[in-house]
Amino acid sequence: MKFLLVSLFVLPSLLFAQEPTYTKGIPNDLAKEKIIFLEHEKIPVTADKKDGKAAKYILLRQTNHNKVINESNLKLQGAALAYPYEYGIATPSTYPSLAKAGYKYVLRSNVYSYKHLEGQPNEDELLIFEYFIHDIENNIAYKVFQMDEMKVYDSKMMIRKLNRAIKHSN
Repeated sequence: MKFLLVSLFVLPSLLFAQEPTYTKGIPNDLAKEKIIFLEHEKIPVTADKKDGKAAKYILLRQTNHNKVINESNLKLQGAALAYPYEYGIATPSTYPSLAKAGYKYVLRSNVYSYKHLEGQPNEDELLIFEYFIHDIENNIAYKVFQMDEMKVYDSKMMIRKLNRAIKHSN
C-alpha cells in the first residue's frame, strides 16, 4: 500500500522532471492542439536587507517580481486573445492538471523557475531566456524565441514573438 501511495505522488513528478529532447521549429500539429501559457507566480522573498548590499539588490529583485506579476498575468489574458489557436492559462505549479485535460503543449522557459531571482547577475550581464513549445506527450521542446530578463513580464511581446515564429514556420 505504501508503495502505491508513493507511486501516485512521485511518478507524475518524475515524468514532468525528465529532460526533454530539444529541437528547433514549430510542431506540425500546433493548429490542432491546445497549448498552455504560463502566468508568473509569487515567490518567497528570501533576501534580508540586513545582510549587505548584494542582499539588498536580491531583495529588490524578488519584491519587484512579486509586485509586477499581477499586472503581467492580467495582460497575458488579453494578449493571449491574439494567439490564433486554442489555449489555456495556468501557473507553473498547476499546469500539469491541464495537461491531463487534453492540452498537448505548454510554452515554457527557465524564467518560470525563478532561480535568476535567488542571486545577483554579473555586472553588465543581461540574462536571456529561451522559450520552448514543450510537447508534453512526447517530451520534445521546440525552441521558438528568446526574451531578455527586462522583457519577461511583457505578455504582449511574448505572444507576438510566438505568433511571429508560427507565421515564419509556415
